[in-house]
Amino acid sequence: MKVIFDIAKAELRLLFYSPIAWLLLLCFTMQTGMIFTGLLERLVLEMNDYGVARWASESIFAKGNITLWDRVLNILYLYIPLLTMGCISRDFSNGSIKLFYSSPLSNLQIVLGKYLSLVFYALVLTGVLAIYVFIGWFSIENFEAGWIWTGWLGILLLTCTYMAIGLFMSSLTSYQIISAVGTFVVFMLLSMIKGWGQQYDFVREITYWLSIDGRAHTFIQGMLCSEDLIYFPTIIGLFLSLTVIRLHAVRQKQRWYITFGKNMVVVVAVCLLAYFSSRPALLAYYDATYTKKNALTPNSQEVVKRLDGGMTITTYVNVLDPGYISYRYPDYIIDNQRFFRQYTRFKPEMKIKTVYYYAEPDPDSLAADPTGKKAWAKARLVCEKNNADSTILKNKEEIDKLVDLSEEGYKFIWQMVRENGQKEWLRTYEGFGLKPGEAEITVAMKRMVLPLPKIGYITGHQERDIHERGPQGYYYVTGAKRVKFSVWNQGYDIEEITLKEPIPEDVNLVMIADPMVAFSEEEESYLQDYINRGGNLFILGETRRRDILNPMLRRFFGLELTPLLVQNLSDKLLPNVLAVEPTSEGKDKMYHLKSSWRWCMPTSSGIEIVEDKGYTAFPVTQTDTASLCWTELETTDFVDDSIIFNPTIGEISKVFTTVMGLYRKVGDKEQRILISGDADVLANNEFIERRGFLTSNERLLEGACWWLSEGAVPIDVRRPGGVDNKIFMSVSCFKGIVAMFHWIIPILLLGLYLFLWFRRRGH
Repeated sequence: MKVIFDIAKAELRLLFYSPIAWLLLLCFTMQTGMIFTGLLERLVLEMNDYGVARWASESIFAKGNITLWDRVLNILYLYIPLLTMGCISRDFSNGSIKLFYSSPLSNLQIVLGKYLSLVFYALVLTGVLAIYVFIGWFSIENFEAGWIWTGWLGILLLTCTYMAIGLFMSSLTSYQIISAVGTFVVFMLLSMIKGWGQQYDFVREITYWLSIDGRAHTFIQGMLCSEDLIYFPTIIGLFLSLTVIRLHAVRQKQRWYITFGKNMVVVVAVCLLAYFSSRPALLAYYDATYTKKNALTPNSQEVVKRLDGGMTITTYVNVLDPGYISYRYPDYIIDNQRFFRQYTRFKPEMKIKTVYYYAEPDPDSLAADPTGKKAWAKARLVCEKNNADSTILKNKEEIDKLVDLSEEGYKFIWQMVRENGQKEWLRTYEGFGLKPGEAEITVAMKRMVLPLPKIGYITGHQERDIHERGPQGYYYVTGAKRVKFSVWNQGYDIEEITLKEPIPEDVNLVMIADPMVAFSEEEESYLQDYINRGGNLFILGETRRRDILNPMLRRFFGLELTPLLVQNLSDKLLPNVLAVEPTSEGKDKMYHLKSSWRWCMPTSSGIEIVEDKGYTAFPVTQTDTASLCWTELETTDFVDDSIIFNPTIGEISKVFTTVMGLYRKVGDKEQRILISGDADVLANNEFIERRGFLTSNERLLEGACWWLSEGAVPIDVRRPGGVDNKIFMSVSCFKGIVAMFHWIIPILLLGLYLFLWFRRRGH
């Protein structure tokens, strides 16, 4: 061991007497210092201006691709080849390698000594980064130390890995420039290798594991994974072993096939370690973030725990699907496995499979070509364009024997199948946010292990049709399984019911949307029975049919719908289209409303309390307080006519409640009721038209679903908010830090190098 340290000491002396090491250190310090101070400046100004600097730790170090750690990764690979290019090649070129060979030193001692000196330099480089971490630690309230130091560790391990690669390349040639270029090439190959051999299962696992691309990002995101912790020492060991073999071959003048055999033994050993260390059952994780953002939320973990036994998630990809480019073979296979990694972490026996097939999604095309020859020709063309093997594709007949995809239109879809035979679909969605998130995935799993709340959708009075895809229909929010915010994907089962008989006991929520015909006495009695037993309701009215709903609302809840509300809020909106805001009470009861500013309610009534029926009422949404709003009794043409507030005919102006919540205690449960003065708020048109800045109507639906199900669905995947929201640093102190990293430290480094240079010349 002493010999190794002596070699390292000698190498360090040579390294720090050379101008290249100091120049690289000087450039690295100045470059990272400017990045750090630029990020810090924004937070200091935010703190001074607003008294808060949200998520300060990650905003400087780890949030997005413009923060310090990510930008360091983008420049780090440029420095290492210039540093390592002469480590061994210099000894070959000046003949000093013969002194090593003539000494009793082993090749392993030589390599470890030289590598140890490089590790020391890596600690110096990352030590500069550690200074930034300490500044953040002492100036940011509740600094995310665990997260940020984890990112620093990832950068250190990556730097040490780069050093090992550079050392090996330096052993291959006596020309330093060739060594540097070769090191760049290896870096590039290790980034590209994850795309090699993806069509072969075993090879795919190996090449993806060997890829260095993104390895440090796991650390930067605050996650320690055993696979990554094993990866860096293994790759370091691989290149150090190859370096030892190379020196031994030169020293002993071995035959090429003996050297090749030794190299292959090392490579095969690494490949086997790669394969087994990446098995889900053998992986271990630690999330260093305060919010545990890299793990499933507790509610999702609880659902996964209930999925006892084996489970397989099979992805069915149609190469004729217009969206195939996002799931193309073979690249998507490994991406699909990574997509479910949070779930396989907690259920390692879960299997992820991908099946590729071809089938014409358009039924008319199938009718025109029952032989499937045209579909096969199209599929082969797609495969040729994407350099894919068409022989792996299953045809329509083969896929139909495996699974029934006809109802799904032969589109991209996942099917979850439990060991006990239970099955459930997981779909992509229309519009933005195509892939399901944690909430939707967990809901799909929950359907297999726990009963979900059921909506009883009242029909028989010309209510809004849940199957209607036109502007006034409710298909998007109730019946569409490929719309992300629909009640189905948020966790409700839905069933159309009538009031010709008592409401079933398994109905947890009754929904009434814009009835055009009054309820009969018998129907009202069945609804009254449901209310008396504590059932929850969601009633959406319309100002045009307030005479139908008002008698029932007065009798049951002591409420009335007002005449039509109007408001001159914007030139882009007609006066009868309201932009409403969630109230503080609404946000407290329904956390989904906190992420919305306004949403649209066309032709809405206000909701007034006219009698106390024993409920506690609270406003969920109200009209905008910045603009006059009133009940319009005269104007009916809001396109060509102008509107004027006329109190003399009974028009009333104030802030109106447009959605009201009611609750009371019934037995041992809390009964919850929502009344909306507008049914169009959830109509298809409001999700198709998207009126400019009024794009949050789905938040009302999600909030209503969550509150009315008493928190059962949608799955609550909230995490605690960041606590590092203040930075204690004055502007003058910040200017001092800028001066230190822009001028003082660079000048000190330059001065230290000149001192050593003159001292060496003096000897």
